[in-house]
Amino acid sequence: MCKAPISSTTNADPAIVNKDDTPPNQKIITKSELAQHNSPSSAWCAIHSLNSSGQVTNKPHVVLDITKFAKSHPGGDLILLAAGKDATALFETYHPRGVPNSLIKKLTIGTMEKNAYTNSFYSWNSDFYKVLKKRVVERLEERKLNRRGSYEIYIKAIMLLLGFWYSLYKMYTTTTNYPIAILYSISMGCFAAMIGTNIQHDGNHGAFSQSKLVNKVAGWTLDMIGASAFTWEIQHMLGHHPYTNVLDEVEESRKCSDVDGGKDDVKIEEKDQVRSNCFRVVWCFMCCSLTLRLTAPILPHSHNHTTP
Repeated sequence: MCKAPISSTTNADPAIVNKDDTPPNQKIITKSELAQHNSPSSAWCAIHSLNSSGQVTNKPHVVLDITKFAKSHPGGDLILLAAGKDATALFETYHPRGVPNSLIKKLTIGTMEKNAYTNSFYSWNSDFYKVLKKRVVERLEERKLNRRGSYEIYIKAIMLLLGFWYSLYKMYTTTTNYPIAILYSISMGCFAAMIGTNIQHDGNHGAFSQSKLVNKVAGWTLDMIGASAFTWEIQHMLGHHPYTNVLDEVEESRKCSDVDGGKDDVKIEEKDQVRSNCFRVVWCFMCCSLTLRLTAPILPHSHNHTTP
């Protein structure tokens, strides 16, 4: 069903929208000014305005100074990814238990200029979303699962790391049997994939351990297998998670317009599909090249050299 972007105030109760008065003499901040504070030494972010009941209001976004708070943030310095931008989606999706109003007020340094951020793809006052978060938290508590770290995670991590390094070592040192070396290279690739989807994923999400340092090291295992934890955080945590179900605006507009008769079932083209497929091909050739390079010492060589 085609839907237009939802206003951030959708479903807000008019009776409580203006319940809390805006503090006097509060600084008004522009988008350009907010964007300038996007570094660890000066980090500001904007989130939608909430009343005492946790409902989204029609007031301008509030601006938080998270520079000093980043050091004590339970999730580590991941909060700095929100610096210089509208962090509403991050704020809502990464805190299923919510954030204390007292903390928000403590960090608030001003409000955004009027109409700086007016539309959202999400209705944060939706009963569905609130019930969903509540059930997730209840399920975790029911199963007595920690949000960060457990002995099962550590055991799995040790097994994956041992498997990866053993496979890499055997692939390189197997000098008499090329097919066996190929099998070890495949094994190494499988362990690398599991490291990428488990250890580094949990580490970069700040969920591998209670220790921020351990989480950072776990996240760096992505660099160990040839990628980048830094770029992954940006792509995955700023893109994938907050906007998983958001269709491209251009394609959504096309779907809602008279193009193709305005049918709701018009095919949505994935504009990045070609680029994604090209990446897979390049990655495949890169892995093959690496395998051939590392196993070069065991390849048969011709000794029929003619002495000049």
